[in-house]
Amino acid sequence: MMNRPTSRRIAWHEAGHAVAAWDQCFTVVLVSIKPETLPQGVSFGRSQHLPETDCAIRSERQRENIVAMAGWAAEMASGEAGDETYDSGDLSCVLSRVDPSRLEIELGLAESEAERIVSANKHRVRRLADELIKRGELSDADEILAIIEAPQL
Repeated sequence: MMNRPTSRRIAWHEAGHAVAAWDQCFTVVLVSIKPETLPQGVSFGRSQHLPETDCAIRSERQRENIVAMAGWAAEMASGEAGDETYDSGDLSCVLSRVDPSRLEIELGLAESEAERIVSANKHRVRRLADELIKRGELSDADEILAIIEAPQL
């Protein structure tokens, strides 16, 4: 069992999901680094977006997989992560919706696209992560959008 990750690492992880969701034209409605006890264990943070998609449709599944892998990509970009994410739930989510015969292709696509999005938007991820560290949770879609889209200083 891994020790609790730092607040900064959690914030970057969740901000990565949110910025990737924004990039994939989802509306981000919640980003949080408040711990929560779930039936499957403790969640250190979460990001939620709309609309819900039908993962039976390949293009929608790809968008969701990119968002799922962006938490890991943001952790790598933060400089705090080793070779693996603290959140294996994201990978489990991807694995649960991909046909095993396409796993390598779809996972590779999701990883590389998530890395590209985080790299191109690192200033957005950093800004959102900093706000999460200050406030713990953002639950207003318009405010989240304003933070993500604010001009780079």
